[in-house]
Amino acid sequence: MLHAYIIQPRIEVISAFMELGYRVTQILESPRFTQEAFHEKCDSIVVSNIGDPFELVDAICHRDPNVNGTNSICIGLGDLSSLVASVVNELLGVDKTTFTSLSTLFVLKNKPLLRSLLSSSLPQYSGYFRVVYSVDEIKDALRKVRGGLVVKPFDGSGSLGVFRLLSEDDIMKNLARFSFPALAEELFSGSEYSVEVMTIDGQHQPLAVTQKVLGGESEVVEVGQIQPADIDEATRIRLIEATTSLLDAIHFSFGLSHTEIIFDVDTPKIVESHGRVGGDRIADLMRFTTGHDAFERLAFAILERQFLPIEPIASSSRIDFVNLMDYRGSDQEWKEELLSHPNVYSAEVIKPAGDRGPIWCSADRHAFVLSVFGRDVT
Repeated sequence: MLHAYIIQPRIEVISAFMELGYRVTQILESPRFTQEAFHEKCDSIVVSNIGDPFELVDAICHRDPNVNGTNSICIGLGDLSSLVASVVNELLGVDKTTFTSLSTLFVLKNKPLLRSLLSSSLPQYSGYFRVVYSVDEIKDALRKVRGGLVVKPFDGSGSLGVFRLLSEDDIMKNLARFSFPALAEELFSGSEYSVEVMTIDGQHQPLAVTQKVLGGESEVVEVGQIQPADIDEATRIRLIEATTSLLDAIHFSFGLSHTEIIFDVDTPKIVESHGRVGGDRIADLMRFTTGHDAFERLAFAILERQFLPIEPIASSSRIDFVNLMDYRGSDQEWKEELLSHPNVYSAEVIKPAGDRGPIWCSADRHAFVLSVFGRDVT
């Protein structure tokens, strides 16, 4: 029995691994009683710093002195936790063909490094970029592009600290919000998509192309995900080709990946990529549009070294993040109203009424609705 040590998992992740016969231990950050991720159905290890791989390895070895790379594996499904899991697996001696390498994950996490690699190896999928250290350098970068800039922090996700700048007036409006150093990138115009892929031994299985809906105060926050994207087959193929070309260029050999692309005029332009499944419940949408969620696919690939087939059980699914600032009813009334619709699979409030405000990043969003079409929803 393979023992999976999973860093701060959702219950769906635990279930996917346990149903395939894994022994599962969740790794949580103390104090345990504050952890929303805590689940009684599996063992737990509590650490003081979830980002310290050496503390995690020590805790795992204290729990099981017989742990080794043949009977155990560490799983991380976030940007930081995937890096931590990779280090833990290296230290435990886990087979390097069953997890994403640290060097590959680092390229994906380091935005300037990824942009540099794209510009040198895959320039057709890239555009102008530079690291900026001041407002004057942002202004200089803006003068070098025709359509505008996107300025973003080196680290982070969820559109936090990301700004779309079309003019110097936009720069002046956001003076107090910039953080330096930052990455300034050419603004691409067009619909935005993400491509989910499962890779085993360097062979890629495209799983889903998802269309993004953007909004929020900055108009770059993802407020919806539609799967599969409503595109023709030629566009789908070009998006997948761009994605797999990047994965090959960074020697991505095993695991889930999530690549975000804007189709600019008639050319796919890679925005960013991650060595994990997409957020915003994209993994859950895949349960309906591919027959298995992303967690089941990863657990199966580790055990069997094979891809699960793609067998859709619905024509489409989507998640929409709802702004509740103007809603006058109770949270329970909102949820009951949404769940009365035949295509709504789930609806959840994620920010209490007293904490709601303008939506500047993903963490500010108020609630979501997950809908499924083309099947009987139960």
